Amino acid sequence: MIPILSVSNLSKAYNNIHALNGLSFECIKGEIVSVVGSSGSGKSTLLKLIAGLEIPDSGKIVLKDKTINDGSIFVQPEKRDCDIVFQDFSLFPNLTVDENIYFGKDARSNKSMVNELVSLANISDTLSRYPHQISGGQQQRVALVRALANNPSLLLMDEPLSHLDSALKENVRSELMSILKKLDMTVLIVTHDAEDALTISDKTVVLNQGNLEQIDAPRNIYKYPKSEYAARLFGKTNILPLNLIPGSKHFFTQKSSNNKMVSVRPHQLIIESDNNSSRPKIKGQVRNIFNYGHNYNVELQWEDLHFTAEIKDGSNLEIGDTVTFCIEID
Repeated sequence: MIPILSVSNLSKAYNNIHALNGLSFECIKGEIVSVVGSSGSGKSTLLKLIAGLEIPDSGKIVLKDKTINDGSIFVQPEKRDCDIVFQDFSLFPNLTVDENIYFGKDARSNKSMVNELVSLANISDTLSRYPHQISGGQQQRVALVRALANNPSLLLMDEPLSHLDSALKENVRSELMSILKKLDMTVLIVTHDAEDALTISDKTVVLNQGNLEQIDAPRNIYKYPKSEYAARLFGKTNILPLNLIPGSKHFFTQKSSNNKMVSVRPHQLIIESDNNSSRPKIKGQVRNIFNYGHNYNVELQWEDLHFTAEIKDGSNLEIGDTVTFCIEID
């Protein structure tokens, strides 16, 4: 399958600090690809290079069979077949929603598409309002429609949900995914939130200090991370020695100790109820218990090992208790 976007050996440094270091990956038609990483990992730099807002030091970017960056070619941002939705949405405060949407360079020639997008995004009743008169979720959808009105081959999104509160974020995320999938849009989304990656994307690129740490379906990275960095990036986890879980086929070498380790999520620790269970076991002394209503988080220690379990009912546990857990592994 021919990729819409191909990035090859892309590098960029600022004052001798490598923001990106030989990065390569592809996006195919209709694929939503998320880029995740800690602060300073190179996420925003990558977006700027693809959009043409920065010039790479080396490497090649090909968009829909057209080279837009290499050692001798630089296509200006406005001539690239891609559009970007910025983190703050960048709506013009002095323009109505309708005027904002039609500000796009190709929007007026795509009026039928714009009408369809407005209907799909459910913002028809906001067209005469100004940005400050609509909600954050509506602003996000207006910015999305304005970008899509240009009918780009690639849509770039920079932290599109970061300004939304948690109650609104889940609904907007669901709406966003629905719109993008209906349009079969190819999208590259930069996000610091692993939950966004898990919920929205088909593929995730994990960056660590400008280097490609892992690329895979987000669920696979969550379950089978190839490093401690990737494991922790995707939520709470316990980094346990492989010798405690000898049956695990998915492990990595911990950089700090050079030991083989396994990522075990807190929900994978189940209080032992069958002494004859063949599953690997771990014993721990309860140090703290946190009741979150729908579950309990239990912090435990055994010798120099600290770990956390997430269980349904911890009402019978007390600090100081010694508990044996079975470890669920694939």
